Amino acid sequence: MQYRKLGSSDLEVSVVAMGCWALGGDEDFWGPVDDNESIAAVQQALDLGINLIDTAAAYGVGHSEEIVGKAIAGRRDEAVIATKCGLVWKDKTSPKTRCLKRDSVIRECESSLRRLRVEAIDLYQIHWPDPETPIAETMEALVKLREQGKIRAIGCSNFGCELMSEARRYGPLECLQPPLSMLSRDSCEELLPYCLEYNMGVICYGPMARGLLTGKFDASSTFTDLRKNDVNFSGEQFARNLSLVESLRPIAEKYGRTLSQLALRWVIQQPGVTSAIAGAKRASQVRENSGAGDFEISPEDMMDIETLLTE
Repeated sequence: MQYRKLGSSDLEVSVVAMGCWALGGDEDFWGPVDDNESIAAVQQALDLGINLIDTAAAYGVGHSEEIVGKAIAGRRDEAVIATKCGLVWKDKTSPKTRCLKRDSVIRECESSLRRLRVEAIDLYQIHWPDPETPIAETMEALVKLREQGKIRAIGCSNFGCELMSEARRYGPLECLQPPLSMLSRDSCEELLPYCLEYNMGVICYGPMARGLLTGKFDASSTFTDLRKNDVNFSGEQFARNLSLVESLRPIAEKYGRTLSQLALRWVIQQPGVTSAIAGAKRASQVRENSGAGDFEISPEDMMDIETLLTE
């Protein structure tokens, strides 16, 4: 497994990160999940050198964090824990709302520390912007938490360049978490160059396009989870995507890798990217994902992939 320094922080993270959204048990999104399998999956990640474990308070209204906490018990020094704040709820049946007010952020952090069973969160990220709260107020809370030793680094997710610049006026912003895959490349245009310029780490989510780039679907596939409303999984767009996946297959085979590993590696090799988050809820999926952490796609093949993506 390869490792990279996360921006200007003192954190060193694996180029493949384990995504823990599914561990929250949100069946409408990812189908059924077994807690024992989830714990085994996180422990498998640590065994394989995947040290970056990415979760969020909102995943399963805290359940994902609880599972991560159980999984890393006795192995805290092997894990870099990244979680998020800013999506809050009144109870398990109520919708989540955005809130980045000072007191709410501090309260959320305390709850996450308790669920994760840790004294400090390595990377604490703003999950989504909150247009109702000045970013100065949010950053004040995050800086205070860092000064208290409750978090080690401050990050954000789903921010644009302008909002990141505003946030950086009030404290150190050391990481961005944007979407990036072969099918969703907007982040390459402005966000990655921005983070390179200001020495910010980048941890990308969605590198396998909700499983579309894994090669496990065909024209007869149907979907009952969150993919059922995704245009990439229906009609002519789905057919074009399946054709692209088949065009990528010979490149993956050239390296003795799976399509999943090729898709992950392509993201990892984008300029400015620190790590790619691969979601998993079983140990077998983690083993598959880890194969993206120890090979290189040649410049020639990266160019061939670019040609396929722009045809």
